[in-house]
Amino acid sequence: MDPEKVNYHYCDDLNTVPLPKKSRVLVTGANGYVAHRLIPELAARGYSVRCMFRARRSPPILSHPNLEVVYADCLKKEELWPALEGIEYAYYLIHSMREKGSRFAERDKIAAMNFVEVAKAFGVKKIIYLGGLGETTERLSTHLSSRWEVGKILADSALNVVRLRAAIIIGSGSASYELLKSLVLRQRWIPFLSEFNSRCQPIAIRDVIKYLVGVLETPDLPADVYPIGGEDVLTYRDLILRFAAILQREVRFFDISWAPLPVDLLCRTYAVWLHFFTPVPVNIATLLLGSLRSDVVCKSGEIKKYLPFATLDFQTAVKWALEKEAQSRVFSHWSDVPPEGMSDLLPLSEYESAEFLIDEHSLEIPAASDKVFSLIARIGGHHGWFHANLLWRIRGLLDRMMGGVGLHRGRRDVQNLRVGDSVDFFRVERLEPGKELLLRSEMISPGYSWLQFELEPVPANGTRLTLRAHFIPYPFWGELYWNVLLKFHAFIFKGLLRYFRREAIKLKNGGQPEGLGYGSGLKTS
Repeated sequence: MDPEKVNYHYCDDLNTVPLPKKSRVLVTGANGYVAHRLIPELAARGYSVRCMFRARRSPPILSHPNLEVVYADCLKKEELWPALEGIEYAYYLIHSMREKGSRFAERDKIAAMNFVEVAKAFGVKKIIYLGGLGETTERLSTHLSSRWEVGKILADSALNVVRLRAAIIIGSGSASYELLKSLVLRQRWIPFLSEFNSRCQPIAIRDVIKYLVGVLETPDLPADVYPIGGEDVLTYRDLILRFAAILQREVRFFDISWAPLPVDLLCRTYAVWLHFFTPVPVNIATLLLGSLRSDVVCKSGEIKKYLPFATLDFQTAVKWALEKEAQSRVFSHWSDVPPEGMSDLLPLSEYESAEFLIDEHSLEIPAASDKVFSLIARIGGHHGWFHANLLWRIRGLLDRMMGGVGLHRGRRDVQNLRVGDSVDFFRVERLEPGKELLLRSEMISPGYSWLQFELEPVPANGTRLTLRAHFIPYPFWGELYWNVLLKFHAFIFKGLLRYFRREAIKLKNGGQPEGLGYGSGLKTS
C-alpha cells in the first residue's frame, strides 16, 4: 500500500526540523496500532525506517524505498543483533498485553533487558519509549506497573532514553476508543465501581504521534520521563457520558461496589461481562479496568517547553475518529495484532494436504469475477455473513464464552480488505481480487481451520465460485467436531452461494446488493 494513502499528516505543523535524510530509525512492534500510524509519518519525513515484526505471519501494510522489514523476537536475544545493526534511533513499542494472567509482565521485563543489551552494543543514540501514565503507588495496576518497570530498565541502561507516558489513547481503531464506543452503543445500564472514578487525561492518537516524532527531532531534549495528555482531565464516569452524548445515546450507571468480592476479582468479573458486549478481549479489558483505579493525569508540563503545540480536547478527538470511520480511512486497528498463540501459525499453503479434512461446495454465477468478488469482500462485520446469521451469532457467542474473539471484533473497514485484517473471528491470510479470499479462523476449536472463497472464470463471462472449508483436526475431539458441523456447513455454504449468485446478478444489472447484516447501526456523517 502507498504510504501516502495511510499518512494522516499529523506532523505537518510540528515545530521541529527533521533529522538528516536517511537517518536510520527502528520501530519495534511494527504491527501494532501506534506503529501503524507512526511509520508513514517517519517515511514522509525522509527517514530510513526499519520495521521490526515479531512474527513472519505479520504482513507489513506499506511498501516504500525507505522502509525495511526485519523479523525479531525480543525474547530471543540472538534475533535482535541483525535488527539493531546500524540503527541510530529506536522506538520501543512492545507490550505483551495479550498474555494470560500476569505472564506479560515477566515477558516484558526480559524483552526490555535483551533490547537494551544489544542496543548498547551498537551504540544507539536515542531510544523512545511509550508507556502508561500512573503514579508508583501500591494501587498501581499490574499493567501500569509493568510499563513503569520496562521504562526503568530502559533508562537504567545508561543509554539516552526518552520515556513518554500517556493515558487513554483516542483514535479510530484504538482499543480504548473501541471499548468505549461498544460500551455506549450496546449498553443502557453500565455497572460501575467507586474505585473506577479516578481522573484521566485522554489524548488523541494524532497528538501521540506528534510527540513521538517531536522528541526524535529535538536533539537537546534531556533523557527523562515526560507525561503527555490532551486538553481535558475527566473522571471515567464523565468520559463515558461525554462519549454517549456525542453518539446521542443515553446511558445510566449502577453501582456494584456492594458485591462482597475483592476489587481485583470484581475487575476480572467486570471484564468477563464486558467480553460479551465489546470487541476487546478479556485480558486487555482486565488490564484497562485495573488501570482505572489510579489517577492517570499529567503531573508535569515539561514537554510543552520543547513541543508547544496545542493538543486536541476529548470531544474533538472522538468526532474526528468517527469521521475517519465514516470515510473508510481507518488504516490501523487494535485487532491488527493476532491473539496470543495465533501469530506464529503456518499458512495454509505450508501444510501437507493429507492432513486436511475438506468440505467443498460450488456454483456457477452469470457475472464477472470482479462483481462477485466485490460482494465477497463485504463479508463479516457490519454487513454480517449474508446467510444463516443466527447460526453465525450462536457460534460467535460460544467462542466468546470460551474466551475467544467472537463476532464483536468486526472489521477494520466495512468496505476494503487487506492481508492481515481481522474479519470477526477470521483473519485474511491471502487476498487476490477477482480470484481468491482465504480466511484463517482465530476462534477456539479443536483444530486449525480456514474458509476459502475461490473464483474461476467460465464461458459467457461467468464465474464458478467455490466455498471450501479446510480443517486440521486434533485427535478424536477435532474429528468429532468436524462431523457435527458438516450438515451446518452444507446449509450455510449453499445458502451463501445462492446469495452471491442472486446479488451478483442484481449488481450486474445495475442494482444495489441487499444488506443482510447485524451491524451496530452506528451512522456518522
